[in-house]
Amino acid sequence: MKLAEALIERKSVKTKMEEVKKRIYQNAQVQEGDEPTESPSELLEELNRETKKFEEFVIRINQTNNVAKLNNGMTIMEALTKRDMLRYKHYIYTNLADKATPPASRYSQREIKFVPAVSVSELRKKADEIAKECRLLDTKIQEANWITELL
Repeated sequence: MKLAEALIERKSVKTKMEEVKKRIYQNAQVQEGDEPTESPSELLEELNRETKKFEEFVIRINQTNNVAKLNNGMTIMEALTKRDMLRYKHYIYTNLADKATPPASRYSQREIKFVPAVSVSELRKKADEIAKECRLLDTKIQEANWITELL
């Protein structure tokens, strides 16, 4: 099984876990004298089976990510961490640019005028560079996911 296939299957198992959890909660109470639509204890057994599957996928995926390498020599785990940090920096740069952009509506010249303390255009330019770097890295990660065998 390829790593990408395992990631897809992990997502499917996670979705199933959430659905079962919802069904458990829906059947947690019934009116006195009524029976639940589904047995909460049977649903809990099903949830236990799904969480075990999920746990096994996560362990195998993490083990694979720790040893599998991209074509640049970086492990997938390192690349995932770098991608997360790039996304975080992109978020910070774009939000800072948004916060530094002064509102366009002043009622009169007597109102206090706010001006940016940073260069909004430079922040947006840097955010675009980070976003591009993130996209390129994500492409390399996706490529590795489809060629790497799951441990």
